[in-house]
Amino acid sequence: MKPNINGLKTIDTMAEFPLEIMYDILSRMQIRSLARLRCVNKQWCNYINDPYLEVMHAKRAPLTDAMLIKFHQFPSNSSKSPCTLRFLEEEEGTCTLEVRKKPPVMEFMCRRANRCLPPFEIVLGSCNGLLYSSQGRNPDGSTTLVAINPLRRECYKLPPINTPKSEPLGRFVESSSGLGFDDSTHTFKMVCVMKKFKEDLYTMVHVLGTNSWRKIPQIPSYPIKGEGVFANGCLHWLIRDRYDYYGVYLAKPLISFDMAKEEFGLINLPQELPSNWGIVRLVYLHGEVGYVYHIRHKLVVWVLKEKGWVRHCEIEEKPSLRNLKVLGFWNVKGDVLMLDKCHHRMFVYNLKSDTVDEVSLIGWNDTAGVEDIRMYQRSFVFNPLFDQKLMKKS
Repeated sequence: MKPNINGLKTIDTMAEFPLEIMYDILSRMQIRSLARLRCVNKQWCNYINDPYLEVMHAKRAPLTDAMLIKFHQFPSNSSKSPCTLRFLEEEEGTCTLEVRKKPPVMEFMCRRANRCLPPFEIVLGSCNGLLYSSQGRNPDGSTTLVAINPLRRECYKLPPINTPKSEPLGRFVESSSGLGFDDSTHTFKMVCVMKKFKEDLYTMVHVLGTNSWRKIPQIPSYPIKGEGVFANGCLHWLIRDRYDYYGVYLAKPLISFDMAKEEFGLINLPQELPSNWGIVRLVYLHGEVGYVYHIRHKLVVWVLKEKGWVRHCEIEEKPSLRNLKVLGFWNVKGDVLMLDKCHHRMFVYNLKSDTVDEVSLIGWNDTAGVEDIRMYQRSFVFNPLFDQKLMKKS
């Protein structure tokens, strides 16, 4: 420190600033601001990456530190197409969202959309601030996945998934995947469950930042499908078949995967579920797993709490509100944000008043290609292995 003209001591460098005050200030900042500070220099990067700051920030960060992202994939004749990413900005105190007209936040390559097989999902899943997508099948039959960090505008290509030589990747292969975070090792893990036609399931795991996949002996009790939703240290999937060959409802549970133990488990469904519901989805709801299904012109949302399932709400689907997709919670009150992708409309269900209001969506126009909107949960979790990999590439 050195005295100024008034005789008071001033801090000459950041190294002289008390760390406890520094971390106290940083722990109160928004994640987007921390992501920018992290890029200033190596010293700031070390501050932001400190696990102690991560713990402090997690205790103070609101559950609603989420934002909406719009994806637009351009038409292409090749197997891969460029996809842009833009943030949607909310006008405070209103039900208005606007697509930023500025240049896109980032662009990445993903598999080409197939309009003959709706619905096409550009993003396959997310976890702690990372999204992931697929670049599709490679000429050798392998598949390449990409992890995306929108706040840091970074894209990381995972090694191609190569099956063991004794089980060559054949023509008829089913696969489901999920991205999770292992608190015990502070690493992100991608889990893929695959099944070759008329053969047994097998599980492949990749730790982000490493150079390979590994096959583990554990497999789920049933074939899985859809997006793996990460919450409370575990990935969660739906099972593939709910009915037997005779149309009898099987009432099979959810499949879970403990990221630290790398073990599969079963979670029973809510006991009150009917056997004749329609479309079913799992969705991330502020750190918990949501179970959503449609039945008799109603949309029902359940939430998996620590002691079991709790019915969150039941929304009446009027003729103008059909085929809605639940994106997540709109606020801390538990109001539900829903998307009608076919008609470019969004709605919010008010839990207290039991009413549905339309969100004014500005800037989502009919354009060539495929568009989608997803709720993105920002997170202050940085993976050292993943960071080192990105720094080597840049």
